[in-house]
Amino acid sequence: MIRFVKCQVIMSAIALISVLAMASCEEHTDIYDSSIKVGNILLSDNTVVSPYGYDRDSHMAVGVIFYTNEDTALVVGTKELGRYIYTDSIGTVSNVTNDAVSLCGAENTAAILSSTFHSPAVEAVKNFHSPVSGWVLPSAGELKALSRNLAVVSVSMKAIGGDAFTNWQYLSSSQDGSSTDSEKMYYYSVSLENGFITSVLKTTEGCVRPVLRIR
Repeated sequence: MIRFVKCQVIMSAIALISVLAMASCEEHTDIYDSSIKVGNILLSDNTVVSPYGYDRDSHMAVGVIFYTNEDTALVVGTKELGRYIYTDSIGTVSNVTNDAVSLCGAENTAAILSSTFHSPAVEAVKNFHSPVSGWVLPSAGELKALSRNLAVVSVSMKAIGGDAFTNWQYLSSSQDGSSTDSEKMYYYSVSLENGFITSVLKTTEGCVRPVLRIR
């Protein structure tokens, strides 16, 4: 019986060592993970590193990847830009994709900039100082994608010293396309906590966080 108990103890110890060795190996591998995947970090030189491999002394983070598929990867910036209105006058901005699913922040931002409307939200993104260019005002669909992966992204954002996400509604570049009148009056705002979409008057402020398409 004593020999049997000793054997069990030895086997348990061997199993524990194996698990710890595997965990250590996985973490070591993660340090060198430069793949385009949710939670990994975009650096100022346009390279990607995992949270495990990020070094505050030698790296400069500009954002965290929050969405990927075969032909698209999206990054959210490290900074909260403040609270702004969509436009300072009421009216439909042409060529904006007005739904809550499309990943079209770049196209929407370009349409707003080329319009006759002044958008303080877009202006804030345009004036955002970053070593990487191309930041835009996210669409409602992009904010919803960020909301779905917020837990993973928030861990990486904390690791790089980025601003925490707020519990306020975030302003999107998408107008409310449910009717012709709603396009004139309202934009879609999104809660990152739960992905809830609200139709908000264009002269009502919302939080602004820039995003970047890297492929």
